[in-house]
Amino acid sequence: MAIFGKLFTVIALCALVALINPTGLSYFHYAVNFPWAVDTQSGVMALIGCVLACIVLFFFWSAWRATEFMGKLIFLLLAGFGTFLAFTMGAFLNDYTTSWYIIALLYAFFLWGMFYPRLKYSMFRTRSVDDVESE
Repeated sequence: MAIFGKLFTVIALCALVALINPTGLSYFHYAVNFPWAVDTQSGVMALIGCVLACIVLFFFWSAWRATEFMGKLIFLLLAGFGTFLAFTMGAFLNDYTTSWYIIALLYAFFLWGMFYPRLKYSMFRTRSVDDVESE
């Protein structure tokens, strides 16, 4: 079961970085310069974009659903503190580092959503309703 968790983290990172990143080697940059027409190549290109967007939205929705109010609050506080530290260190002086910071923040939320229920259970020995129903 642990191999699937590692596989999902790799899939989430690859889909997020492949969809959009500031290097110019992403689906977004390729789609902007793509000669769109009504043909098979454009259909495949649109399908790839939909699949990448659905993967990213799935991981965001899963992370949102896995963390209740307190988990979201803890993540927002940690993200705010991290953003403050990054700002004071000058990480937002150009668009390149700002974009990578936003990607890292989204990926951190994906990871937080994957590991927060385990962390909560190990600290407080509580289970969610979904865990009890599946047993």
